[in-house]
Amino acid sequence: MNSMKIVIIGGSGSFGKIFARLFKDDGHEVIITGRNRSKGQKVAEQLGVEFINDNVEAAKKGDVVIISVYIENTIDVIKQVAPHVQPGCLLMDVTSVKMGPCASMEEYTSDEVEIMGAHPMFGPRVSSIEGLRFILTPIRIKKWEKFLFGFLERHKAKVFITTPEEHDKMMGVVQGLTHFAYISIASTLHELGADIKKTRRFSSPLYELMLDLIARIVGQSPQLYASIQTHNPFISEVHDTFIKRTKEIKDVIANNDIEAFTKIMTTSARHIGDLEESMGRSDKAILALTSELKTLMNSVGKKVYLRHIYSGVMHVGLVKDVTPDKVVLDMSNGEYIKLKLSNIELLTAESLKQWTLENIQKLRRDFSFIFPKNLKESAICSYVNALDPRIISCEIVDTYEGKQIPTGKKSITLRVETTDFTKDDFKLVEKSLTDLGGVIR
Repeated sequence: MNSMKIVIIGGSGSFGKIFARLFKDDGHEVIITGRNRSKGQKVAEQLGVEFINDNVEAAKKGDVVIISVYIENTIDVIKQVAPHVQPGCLLMDVTSVKMGPCASMEEYTSDEVEIMGAHPMFGPRVSSIEGLRFILTPIRIKKWEKFLFGFLERHKAKVFITTPEEHDKMMGVVQGLTHFAYISIASTLHELGADIKKTRRFSSPLYELMLDLIARIVGQSPQLYASIQTHNPFISEVHDTFIKRTKEIKDVIANNDIEAFTKIMTTSARHIGDLEESMGRSDKAILALTSELKTLMNSVGKKVYLRHIYSGVMHVGLVKDVTPDKVVLDMSNGEYIKLKLSNIELLTAESLKQWTLENIQKLRRDFSFIFPKNLKESAICSYVNALDPRIISCEIVDTYEGKQIPTGKKSITLRVETTDFTKDDFKLVEKSLTDLGGVIR
């Protein structure tokens, strides 16, 4: 893949930094801009990219120019930079509204500039876009399609293609209704003077999960959420319908009309569709609130690998103590570290293997055993691979049948690659191979 020059207008902001880092890690030359020179220069230094304090000059240099600014500023910035994007290059925006920005990009660029609207369906707190949804609204794209889709595929994002109008209609529900409802609940809790910590003591798993989702929204940029609510042309109708229905349901309850209430719930359930699938997903979300806690409580005295979900920093140590909110690790150097459970991820065997592949020095050792002739080599390696998540690979490097080997037997040499193994750990591999019926040569 050839290195491209990626310009991110607003790249010093929290969202622009995500894409600056991703493109930089892919080997591209990245230029960011920002309204605050000192902040922009600091971000550029942290990311190892270039900062230019002039949107127009930056846009002139880009093979790909990405607009990543507040929604209310997007069209003005497009008007400013679009005429200066070079022919044959790509202009994109990554805002939450698509009709206005896409029309403006088309209006203010030359016909030789390719155009793509994009809406990443996640917030700026993510450290990776793997598994996250990208909505694309192509306007004029041909040459850059392979590059853009290759980038998203390489980072394992989920891509959905639509039109700017359909996007905004859907976002009127997906964002407009969801944010409006949750912010309204948060405001209601405030108006009631509800003691949130106390309510959590009485909470069901569903209430606990709802509070966390509400906090995720109200704890982020008010300016961003206000812009989403005020700039999507379809949201007003959504709000009106929501308020109308809540009033009608309130009246049904006030009138003690059980039949009407039942009808509202059953018709709504039918409209939602596959309730079993939705129940399954919500069960998983609720289970996730306690599953790591249970695992850590059962891991006291054992080594665990915990990754901070925001910084990506890995903490490896023995579990000293666990509370419903925190875990204490013994770092084996006389130091202890206390971590919030809400901020860390307990690595699974598979994710630990991937992390160790990338970060820890590998150890390699060969084992020679005599096994029954009919035992499949692939079965032996599958067995060894499952022994410990620190085992990276197992391969057969030699098989032998001859005079020195008893009849009905064969000699097999396995090469096992591991990380963080001790002599005792390697003895465990030997014992396991013996348990499988092998005899050390």
